[in-house]
Amino acid sequence: MLSLAAAAATAADVPVGLGHYTTHLRAGGEHEPPAPIARADGHQAPVPTNQWYSSLFFERWPQPLYAQPGSYRPTAEGFAIDRPIKQAVAAAQRDENDIVAMHHAALTVVPDFAIDRVQPGKTSDWAVEIVSGDATGSMSVTIAHGSPYSFHRLSRGDATFRAEQPIEVFERSPDGRALGVIASGKPFGLFGPAGCGWETLPGGRIRLVLPEGRRFFSVAVLPSRDAGVLARFHRHAYAFITDTRAEFSYDEKRSDVTTTFSVTTTPMEGPERGTLIGLYPHQWHHNPLLPATLPYGYDTIRGPLKLIAGQRFQTRYRYGGVMPFWPGLGEPAQAAQLARFLADDLRAGPDALLGNRGTYWEGKGFNRALQVMNIAEQQGDLARRDALLAAIKRRLEEWFAPEDNAERYFHHDAAVGTLIGYPDEFGSALEVNDHHFHYGYWIQAAAQVALRDPAWARRDRWGGMVEMLAADIATLSRDDPMFPRLRHFDVYEGHSWANGLGQFYDGNNQESSSEAINAWAALILWGEATGNKALRDTGVCLYTQEVEAARMYWFDLAGLVFPPEYGHRAAGIVWSDKFVHDTWWTADPREVHGINFLPLTAASLYLGADPAALARNLASMDEDFQRFLERGGKAPKDIWQDVLVQTLALADPKKALAQWDPDGSVEDGESRTHTFHWLHSLLRFGRPRLDIGADTPLYAVFAREDGRKTYLAYNAAAAPRKVRFSDGTELRVAPRTLGMRSTPASITRPTP
Repeated sequence: MLSLAAAAATAADVPVGLGHYTTHLRAGGEHEPPAPIARADGHQAPVPTNQWYSSLFFERWPQPLYAQPGSYRPTAEGFAIDRPIKQAVAAAQRDENDIVAMHHAALTVVPDFAIDRVQPGKTSDWAVEIVSGDATGSMSVTIAHGSPYSFHRLSRGDATFRAEQPIEVFERSPDGRALGVIASGKPFGLFGPAGCGWETLPGGRIRLVLPEGRRFFSVAVLPSRDAGVLARFHRHAYAFITDTRAEFSYDEKRSDVTTTFSVTTTPMEGPERGTLIGLYPHQWHHNPLLPATLPYGYDTIRGPLKLIAGQRFQTRYRYGGVMPFWPGLGEPAQAAQLARFLADDLRAGPDALLGNRGTYWEGKGFNRALQVMNIAEQQGDLARRDALLAAIKRRLEEWFAPEDNAERYFHHDAAVGTLIGYPDEFGSALEVNDHHFHYGYWIQAAAQVALRDPAWARRDRWGGMVEMLAADIATLSRDDPMFPRLRHFDVYEGHSWANGLGQFYDGNNQESSSEAINAWAALILWGEATGNKALRDTGVCLYTQEVEAARMYWFDLAGLVFPPEYGHRAAGIVWSDKFVHDTWWTADPREVHGINFLPLTAASLYLGADPAALARNLASMDEDFQRFLERGGKAPKDIWQDVLVQTLALADPKKALAQWDPDGSVEDGESRTHTFHWLHSLLRFGRPRLDIGADTPLYAVFAREDGRKTYLAYNAAAAPRKVRFSDGTELRVAPRTLGMRSTPASITRPTP
């Protein structure tokens, strides 16, 4: 592939197998991302868009950076630090509360030189360096997710600390290096080097006088005003974080994902290398590898952070499996009805099921078409399957190898380091928004093709372009010349961010956790279908972690995040500093919930991990909808009714089938064929059993109330294999085939 410099210097169509991307814009009038701010060290690399600190790369004065438990903002006045406090805030234009922990300048660090510029410095997996100053001096500050410290280095001079009210000193360390202070009503620790001095200035400001050659200090947001706490933080205050790394590991035989988080520190003085690390709830809750925690922590917008001391910890989660599709319906009456839905959905031809707009709606169309294609195939209707397969291939190829001056094409923006499809939608070009949402659908469609036509998916044919889409959203490489590492995925928060530039006072945000999860499921399927084990394993690891984060921060299944004042069982949008019961386009609770359910695919079983909680979620949605109408809300009568009944079916398939209106509305990524097949499949199989693993990535297990279990596995390889499930069940699966085994019912139910 071309280097960034070469791509920028050459306007061309760059071949990738049978496809190509452009290094220039074609039709005129297209949006493109703004030019990024140069890094302080002059290093040229793809820009880490879609991260919690991305505004550093696109604004002269960046937005607040929410690291948890601290928040930070470099300004012309200095470097502002806060420990945001969670509170309920009345939502604008909605009769309900948002839960917000907004940044305020509780304590500001002011160097002896002016600040007329702010630049990003070194970035690592969950830490970032911020360099500010003028021609006479600079201040470098490193902050990291989970770290209560900010680590400061000055090129010259001293530092002054100020707040809106006089700063109160509540403790001094015996060696004179550390102060415990109260600024704006919040406790902080200030830690200077040996030989430093502290001066009290008019107005309650504090000045740190630094010895020559030791111009460094750290600041900590403290969990409490306590001398013992200050002493413990002082012990670790000089182990400056210089690198952070998260390494993922998928154990296929055990069906689990382990992530190792490692922090590299440089002791600025003294022997201590360990630092204090705040673990988010998804990292400590039910983590079998949890190290010993300290007796104090923080209440944050993500819930309770628990502190550990050291440089390393691990998390381990069960991977719940995904499937490419489910078996057909064999009961004659159901099969006949399904055939009628198939005929109706395809009455206008296969191309009518595909999208015809930009990259998002095209993606939704791919999902609609491939779900119908899978069902046609499993029902034995190979003629319709072949017609849909050909249409999906044709549409992908039109985008991957467009004719000259075609409106639909892919362009690599070398200045930022991203692949943009045009026509763009929802800011996917101008703001680098939502690429994982969009491209997840595309990769899923290509994976379904690859399962049936491996030759089509070879890198020297169309697979190269598919893997460019995958690299844009999820390359693991730290030195890829074209794309940043894991563009969307925040390895520490365990979920993705959707906005590319992060230019909000509230930080970054993500609405549809389920569409992010869909993207990682697509990587799993593509990797398994094409033999790309590294990409498959990346998908497994991202899928598993995003599922855990969605359960914790979008649905609060552990009861650790949503306070009573919130009054809801789901968040529509999770922000860096808040969560809200809303969407970008409507406050209708059915869509607030539904945007975190869709698309319903054979990779969506994670939604049914706790059937009782899912039923409560949907019941609360109905109650919220009635209140929405009572206060004058307007919405179509049955919008997304198919998405919602499919979700309900994961908890109560019989009730869901009774609620579905086959003549009602159809969501844009859905079809009546798929809804009918989904509901009857779950009525047949029962609820998902996510506690049972398997030694293959493509599997699912279900159980009915009568005790009957159904085991599914797909073998994408060219040789037969035996799949072993964690409960001892074995299933032999032929090459490129879906295998199924059902156990007898364990109880006899009376005939109604």
